[in-house]
Amino acid sequence: MTEVTFYLSNKAGDGVRQALAWRIADKAQKQGRLVYIHCRDADHARQLDDQFWQAPATGFLPHAIQQEGQAPVILSHGGDPGDHHDVLINLTDQVPDFASRFQRVAEMISGAENERQAGRERFRFYRERGFPVTTHELG
Repeated sequence: MTEVTFYLSNKAGDGVRQALAWRIADKAQKQGRLVYIHCRDADHARQLDDQFWQAPATGFLPHAIQQEGQAPVILSHGGDPGDHHDVLINLTDQVPDFASRFQRVAEMISGAENERQAGRERFRFYRERGFPVTTHELG
């Protein structure tokens, strides 16, 4: 069964969820896991791609946009994650239809109230369907 983890930060503002996603993706790929990051749309995927190439200055996260190449970390926005089924990082406000195909799902929640509310709805969705759900406070 898919394990779902909510990563919570009290920080609010642009880029908090993306920074959390970088941390989780970096840790997962260093463990040899394949990561699929689900973005809102093509612009969001491109923005995330640009951010991942720039920061942090102390590390590199091997990644690619799904249609443009192969890498341990794939960024996409479509309805089909292809052959990916290991780790899903969801950066949208809805539960993707394909979430249950993955071994693990990571939900990023910042301190922004609108993101917290959307996160509560996703938490309820997973819990009501019997997914094992845990939370981690990241500060």
